[in-house]
Amino acid sequence: MDITVRWERELHQRGAHSAVAAGPDCVVLHERRTRLVCLEQADGAVRWDVPLGTWPRGLVLAGDRVLVLPQTPDLLSCLDLRTGAVLWSTPTPRFTGNLAVAGDTVVIGGWRGYTPMTGLALADGHVRWTTGSPVCSVRPLPWGAGLLTGSGSEAVLLDPRDGAALARWRLPEPLLPWDGRVFTAPPAGDRFVAGAGRASLVSFGPGAREPAWHAAYEPFAWFGHVGDAVWLHRPADGFRTVDPADGSRLWCTGTGVGQQLVTGPVPYGDGFLVGSDNGGVYALGPDGRAVARRSLGRRLDGLHPAADGGLLFASKGTFGAATVTP
Repeated sequence: MDITVRWERELHQRGAHSAVAAGPDCVVLHERRTRLVCLEQADGAVRWDVPLGTWPRGLVLAGDRVLVLPQTPDLLSCLDLRTGAVLWSTPTPRFTGNLAVAGDTVVIGGWRGYTPMTGLALADGHVRWTTGSPVCSVRPLPWGAGLLTGSGSEAVLLDPRDGAALARWRLPEPLLPWDGRVFTAPPAGDRFVAGAGRASLVSFGPGAREPAWHAAYEPFAWFGHVGDAVWLHRPADGFRTVDPADGSRLWCTGTGVGQQLVTGPVPYGDGFLVGSDNGGVYALGPDGRAVARRSLGRRLDGLHPAADGGLLFASKGTFGAATVTP
């Protein structure tokens, strides 16, 4: 395995603090504390660079549009992905968070119970519905024509057009009280996987009122899916993957890497790429064992998949793209 850095850009802040959204041919990211930039994925050239505000609570690409929700000012903005021009913006209540786009609707609010949830038209930002009073919601997950959210021990699939509940599930443990991902939807099957309790996952889905399975693991800091496997990130010793069909444990990287790993496994061949905070990038086989290692030569904060099959990386103070070849 060889890794060649194609381009790299100074962020003037930690890479871990930069919101990132990758499109088919570009990358949008927050940098210099108050700027939003769009970079060409091929060579890192700046497509546009606009003022934004501080530390986004949400950054989402939706077709040819960019939705962004900074901490300050209290403003939701929709930008043209090609030019960076503001297509529309609307004031938001203080402490608004949880930005998601489902179909032609933008949904915000419910973060930590500070604000109502509100659905707005993606085309022009006009309000389609609102809960009226503050509600508590975990970060929503767009799925099909719906939007999965919830709080406490309840998960709800909403119709984003009017906010009506399409389905509800009672879960065996409360959902993780995180600001980050609480739900993931592996491509195989039609079920969701949610983080619950302190170290558990629960699987459920449309057409069934009871969860398919509920399993406890070692405490984890993040989770998601890569390919058909669900991964758990354990800061002490790396990643564990589990089978989304039944929650059984597949493999753990702790025996093959032995480094402090950063979040974000990336598909590679029939396995994955993972990064360590000291700059190492490891190719893992389908059994989770390291089969190759290369160094990027900088301390890493995270890895992201690029649409062209390459690798995007956030480091201590930069963001860049690399080509990975066998």
